[in-house]
Amino acid sequence: MKQIIFFGVLLSFACGVNAKPYYSYDLYGTVTGEAAAANALANVDIGDEFLIRLDIGKNDAGEHLISFDGVIGGWTIFEQESNGYYHWGDWSPERFYTTGSLSPLAAPEGNGSVVTPYDIYLTLLGMEETGTVPIPEEKQLVRDTGELNLDQFRSGGFHFWFFNQLDGSSTGSEQDLYGSITRILKVPEPGTLVLSALGLGFFLIKRRQRHQR
Repeated sequence: MKQIIFFGVLLSFACGVNAKPYYSYDLYGTVTGEAAAANALANVDIGDEFLIRLDIGKNDAGEHLISFDGVIGGWTIFEQESNGYYHWGDWSPERFYTTGSLSPLAAPEGNGSVVTPYDIYLTLLGMEETGTVPIPEEKQLVRDTGELNLDQFRSGGFHFWFFNQLDGSSTGSEQDLYGSITRILKVPEPGTLVLSALGLGFFLIKRRQRHQR
């Protein structure tokens, strides 16, 4: 009986996860500049790797609801919410970009300074030349559902904008840290959890039946 109850809970959880209305991707890359910005941070340097988990919701009135978190060098970014926009046409290349974060952004540690974060932005680029002819949805970098067409991805990156003030100084400077996205992997569909739950549940039930014989 306990196995059956456990199976029911697991299946309910899996179905609930499967109902989430977004697509998830892992963005991999390296910090590329600027040197002054990297020097201002104690736990981020040029050449450091980063991993950002990006969730993209469906298109609603021209915008996608975005959330992301991750690690850049030794700096952990907790969940940020933002809006994303897909654009093609006169503004070549085809692009998908986020606006400033709608969530508080935890500051990385300063290198003998106090860091005040402003915003972090993400950009994904697709075809270099799009012209003014509409792109069929199946070929778009970002579909209305929020799904990325990874065959269309060409490049991308992040931009972290912050203010840096040296300890004991009354002045500071605005800095811009950049990173280049080199690889995107799609996070497995939540539906695979349903299949796993069904398989595990079938195994538990069959084992229980064998023990009762």
